[in-house]
Order: sequence, then structure tokens, then C-alpha cells
Amino acid sequence: MNERILRSAGIDYDGALARFVGKCAIYEKYLAKFLEDEHAKDAAAAFEKGDYSEMLEQTHALKGVAGTLGMTALYEASSDIVKDLRENKKENLQEKLTKLLEECSRLKAIIETA
Repeated sequence: MNERILRSAGIDYDGALARFVGKCAIYEKYLAKFLEDEHAKDAAAAFEKGDYSEMLEQTHALKGVAGTLGMTALYEASSDIVKDLRENKKENLQEKLTKLLEECSRLKAIIETA
């Protein structure tokens, strides 16, 4: 993968690589696996059903993946939703979920081209 493209996409390449003990091949393997990640889609499906417990579970899992892989904007979007759900704040979830889905799609497109 092209490190420059990943960095320009806002991925904290150095921080993520450190979490993978400098093993580029393993880090890039997990970046590629992110293309198959369904947590955002599953969170959206849970939201549509009004299943906020499942939405919290899916978004929290995505937050962990994003944090591990250095996807700062996705991590922040996930964290924001997790915080709101834990505080039972539901009034802005649709907008926040849209932002999360857009960021997830953007990152997947970038990883495919990197």
C-alpha cells in the first residue's frame, strides 16, 4: 500500500504502525480487512430498527477498529455516537450516523486505491 496516500487521507500511519510493533505487512493486512468491515452498516441497521443497544455495540466495535488502525476521523465519529448512546442522547444520531457512514466509505475507497 502507498503510505503517502494513507497519510494524506488522515490516517495516523505512524501511530497505527507502532501499535503493530512496526510490522508493515501485518498493519496493511488489517487495513485490507477493513474493506470487509460491516460494523458501520450494522450500526445503521440497528438505528433503523430503533435498537440502540445493538447500535452502541456495533459503533463501539468500530471505534476500536478505527483507533487501532489510526483512522482518527472515524474514531472520533464513532466515539461521539458511543458517548451519546451511553448518555441516552438520541436527538442528533441520524446526522452523526450519516457522518460516520460517509467517513467509513471514504476510507474504504482510499484503502482500495492505496
